[in-house]
Amino acid sequence: MLWSLIFLGLFLLGLFLTIVAIIKNAAKMYWLAGLVMYIVSFLGIWSIGLYLLVIPFVLWLLALAHSFGWVKKGWKNAPFVIIGIILWYVSITNIDDYWLFLPFVWLF
Repeated sequence: MLWSLIFLGLFLLGLFLTIVAIIKNAAKMYWLAGLVMYIVSFLGIWSIGLYLLVIPFVLWLLALAHSFGWVKKGWKNAPFVIIGIILWYVSITNIDDYWLFLPFVWLF
């Protein structure tokens, strides 16, 4: 029960940060939202974690794009979202879960 509440709370926080990042077009918010959603995907690893991992992939790719100044308008985010989804798919089909969640392995 406690882990479910932590999962839900972090998911809602990540969703809120994602919305703020989209509205403000701020790279730092994309990085933070990606980190929170990465933690959420780890907490859901036994059921939907790999499917939730698409969100950090997309958010971190958007963060890189905004950090380097490649995106000036909102509609230019679309190619980076598509590339993030493709990278996620290639990663979950070819890389073991151990490597995808390696920072958490070091913690435990």
